[in-house]
Amino acid sequence: MDKTTEYILEVARCGGIAGAARNLHITSSALSKFIIQKEKELGLSIFDRTGNKFILTYPGERYVEMLSEIRKRQQEMDAEMRRLADLYTGRLRLGFQMSLAGYITRKIVPAMQDQYPDIRLYLKEASGRELERLVQNDQLDATLMIMEEEPDGLCCEKICSCPVVLAAAKDIPLKARAMTKEGFSRPWLPDEAILSEKPVLDEEAHSLRKYAGYLVNAHPEFLKDEITISNARSGLMCVAQDLGIIFLPEILVHAMGFTEEVDLYSFGTAEQYSCLSVLYHPKSAVKAEIQELICRVRENIRELEMNCC
Repeated sequence: MDKTTEYILEVARCGGIAGAARNLHITSSALSKFIIQKEKELGLSIFDRTGNKFILTYPGERYVEMLSEIRKRQQEMDAEMRRLADLYTGRLRLGFQMSLAGYITRKIVPAMQDQYPDIRLYLKEASGRELERLVQNDQLDATLMIMEEEPDGLCCEKICSCPVVLAAAKDIPLKARAMTKEGFSRPWLPDEAILSEKPVLDEEAHSLRKYAGYLVNAHPEFLKDEITISNARSGLMCVAQDLGIIFLPEILVHAMGFTEEVDLYSFGTAEQYSCLSVLYHPKSAVKAEIQELICRVRENIRELEMNCC
């Protein structure tokens, strides 16, 4: 505790110098000099002296009230820090989308264990919305995820940016209809070529509506006779077997190891981009570990980022 807080509160509690000095294990003269010096600094009297009694003045009462509040807050802060230290020592709670599970377990977990041999990793798979909620509620320390917009109230460290693409089976007629178009990173497909294919969709056609909603709005029938999957890996497996096409951020194709199994195309009137980011709470108690996680992800993502460019 700060010496000012401790000394002033003890004199006020004891109502005099002698008893307070004994409790503080200092001499009465030293404590008296301290009180006089503090009153000079403040430009007012904290105590009225009546014989051996020290009685608080009105300014002194207000000063003691504020010092008492400071001590209370300090004690609460110390207790909270001890709780967090006990809670977090040696543990990192990391979330990720299902589509990144393979990348996390192959690349990031071993790298973090090499850096922190004694760390205990808690891994959680969930949707993007659920991961954001868990970080916001301090149920996860950080999450690695694909996102288009930064959520409010959370720290978002962008790892890399990559285009959204259409993935299709190799050596199907789409390749003959693709063309080079300025402003697009992959061979570009016209809408009529895309509409001739069957889409592979996640639940509620979320990805298709998000990335190619203009096609759905103009051609509602595009959603009929589709295959519905629960995650991008299953979707890419369907695409590799020529069961349909899928819209997704290109980095997922590389992260899940489907680069050689599918062809990638651009589409639409302008290229869309998604970001691979690490999301965490600004008041996180494990910022050092999170920064190490960010460094490890950046190191391991360079090869994937080069493939996406």
